[in-house]
Amino acid sequence: MGRKWCWTFYAKLASLSTFGIVLLLTVSLTSCSSSTMKQIFVPPNVAVDSGGPNYFHNISRIKYWDRISQASRATNFAWWDSTGTVHEMYEYWNKVVILNFFGTWSAPAVSQLAVLDSIRSLGDTNYLIIAVAMREKQTEGNAIPPLDSFARAHSIPYQILVGSRDFGFTYGGIDVVPTTFVITRRRKISDTFEGYATTAQLKAAITKAESLP
Repeated sequence: MGRKWCWTFYAKLASLSTFGIVLLLTVSLTSCSSSTMKQIFVPPNVAVDSGGPNYFHNISRIKYWDRISQASRATNFAWWDSTGTVHEMYEYWNKVVILNFFGTWSAPAVSQLAVLDSIRSLGDTNYLIIAVAMREKQTEGNAIPPLDSFARAHSIPYQILVGSRDFGFTYGGIDVVPTTFVITRRRKISDTFEGYATTAQLKAAITKAESLP
């Protein structure tokens, strides 16, 4: 829930002695009127993921990403698949990419994953779904085992990556989950959904992206 804060300053003069006047400044923080735009989820701080394997089943760390990318193009990045083979997003030049940032600690984000799976089950092979988990809890310094348990419990078949704040910055900073980017074959972001997107919204965005060169 967004909240706009306004600062109101109150100043009053108080004569403390015959030698001078002291200006006392009292600062009061007041809440201004606000409107509900979207819900921002702030998970607890966790340590940097630094231990354990780089990949397990369909869960993987992000091996690397482009530090410098054209402003008009989505950032390229790489990951390991379940066999240890490294893939890059740009390898899938013939597919639209649905890149979803989520958190297992967010109920709307988990619901968004279910929507993505329902779209995947329709059988359209012209797009690739990749989910990026943000600020996840860890087991012995590694986020992959709990994410693998989560993926199995929710029967998620597509690739899940362990995200980071730095990686999120390459996509403008991820302040809200779920956040979903629909990326064309030329790796331009055609639609962005900050917050939960319905099945109809995502289908329309995918159809739009598939129609673009």
